[in-house]
Amino acid sequence: MKIRTVIFFILVANILFAQEAKIDFLPNQPYDKYELKTEEDTITFYLSVTSHKGNLPLVVYVQGSGMNSLFEKRNEQIVSAFGHMTWFNVGQEKCRILIIEKPGVNYLQKGPSIAFDKKFSLSSWSTTIIHAINYVLLNEKIDTTKVLLAGHSEGGVVASSVANIMKDKISHIAILAGEGPSQLYSLYKFADDGTFFNTAEHNMPTPEQRLTYLTDKWEDILANPTSTDKKFWGFTYLRWSSLLKTSVIDELADFNGNILILQGTDDKAVHPESAIVSYTSLLSKGRNISLKMIENADHSFAISGKPEIDGWKMVIEKTLNWFMLQ
Repeated sequence: MKIRTVIFFILVANILFAQEAKIDFLPNQPYDKYELKTEEDTITFYLSVTSHKGNLPLVVYVQGSGMNSLFEKRNEQIVSAFGHMTWFNVGQEKCRILIIEKPGVNYLQKGPSIAFDKKFSLSSWSTTIIHAINYVLLNEKIDTTKVLLAGHSEGGVVASSVANIMKDKISHIAILAGEGPSQLYSLYKFADDGTFFNTAEHNMPTPEQRLTYLTDKWEDILANPTSTDKKFWGFTYLRWSSLLKTSVIDELADFNGNILILQGTDDKAVHPESAIVSYTSLLSKGRNISLKMIENADHSFAISGKPEIDGWKMVIEKTLNWFMLQ
């Protein structure tokens, strides 16, 4: 805990003395683009624009796994990715939306890159997010008493790590299909039932074979935790070792703000039971936590048999209503 506190104050000091960010307006997008030089790197983040004259609450959306930019060029037009535009559409004029590029990812970048492989870990990603939040809180019109961190999928444990480090600066955190215990839990459950590794490529038809493969792979990751050359499922051992050694439960054990967990019951990437484990574990520690299970929803909250319902928009509406009313 003391180490985290020291790291936090170092980060605050860095941001205070960092040079002013370069700010550009994104074409056809409701965001300003910021480039900020820190001691570690140059980071890129985006803050939604507003006509509101006063200070608004801040929503920080932490996207799931991937190595692409939050924006891409398609038919000579700049379009959004990772579902953040829905956050803007639902929250416009009620809050500001902050989104951040991952370490090693540049604006409009698409596909694998050496820079991403070398730089991306739980520590570097959390640090990048903290720099962006601190800069915005210090320099923009933000109601600093209401700050929501919302993490989807991989972003769940990352947002939890940031909340743990920043403590009282974060008033709310929402975990959207973002695990509860370590991701090893979902990997184990889905390897056991054949959802994972039961392919012609892996050629492991029995649970025993799949679980042995998983545990052997994890032992190799632990033996080479900083390797950026060795990979598992397209990501480096550095990424896997840093993210799987902790969990939402671990990171939020001492978080005193408001916690919301949203989970689809038909998720095939994060085991639905992980949300219940997270909820009950944190509830037992006296955390202020709520759980919303979305029936028949998949990992992106699309609802089976109900294509007329925009499940992603629905959970964002639930999250922002909870945030604004708490």
